[in-house]
Parts: sequence; structure tokens; C-alpha cells
Amino acid sequence: MRKDEEINIYLDKIEELEDIIMRLETLIPVEDVQKKSRKKRIMDSKLAIELDEKVKKLRELKDKMGFLRKENSQLRQDLEKIKFANSSSSRIKIEDLRPEPILNDLVKDLQDIVNNQRLIISKLKTSKVDKDDILEKLRDKEEEIKLLKSEISQLNHKKKEFKWF
Repeated sequence: MRKDEEINIYLDKIEELEDIIMRLETLIPVEDVQKKSRKKRIMDSKLAIELDEKVKKLRELKDKMGFLRKENSQLRQDLEKIKFANSSSSRIKIEDLRPEPILNDLVKDLQDIVNNQRLIISKLKTSKVDKDDILEKLRDKEEEIKLLKSEISQLNHKKKEFKWF
């Protein structure tokens, strides 16, 4: 229950930040071609702000995944203690020793996201970034964040079901 509340708090923070970004985007005036360098600086700063926010969101998601992974292993240990106490034999099931495929997939996805973020940061530092390319990648990252949020909620739901058994 506490995890759901924390996730909801983080979702609210994300929505607030998105609203701030949209308001800031409306404040940027459209200027003439003569002031293109200023316009470019504004766009660069805007993209840098968005990138920083994406990096923060990614960090929060990674922290959540680490916490969920730790909690999952603790619950598995507790379940094994209960099973061992209830059974008279000392057999170990092979399927209990296998790592959970969902968590492995999520870890792989997070590693891919981190690598992509590092690539974007290095491109921004070298100033060889195409505006459309960054905007497309930002949209992709937002979709990935939504997918990861849904996977987190699914894992929380599975965790609740797991607690009942």
C-alpha cells in the first residue's frame, strides 16, 4: 500500500513537471531569422532542461526498480522459510532458484535507456545534435517511461497477489 502511494506521488510530480515544461514552451517567443543565434541558444537551453528532467526521471525509476528487486528477494526468502517450516523434506525446486524473467527484462530495458541517455548527453556536449533527432528521442523516452511505470504497477499488483499466498 505504501509503495502505491509513493508511486502516485512520483506520478504527480512528473505531471507537474510536464505542466511546467509546457508553460515554459509557450513563453518562448518566435523571433525573426536575424535573431537565429539567440533562438538557437533558447532551444539548446530548453533541450538541456528537458534532458535533465529525463535523467532525473530515469534515476527515480532505477531507484524504484532497485527497491522492488530488494523487496522481491526478501519476500522470496520469507516464503522459503515458511515453505521449509511447513515441509518435512529438504527438497529444493529448481524453478524457485531461477531468477524472475520480468525483472531481468526490466533491468535490460533500464540498461538500454541509460546507454541511450549517455549517447544523447555526449552528442549534446559535442553540439552535433539535430533538433528533430532529440525531440524524437525525447518522445521515445517518454513512451519508455510510461511503459516502465505500467510494468512497475503490474509488479506491485503481482506482489500484492504474492503476499496473499
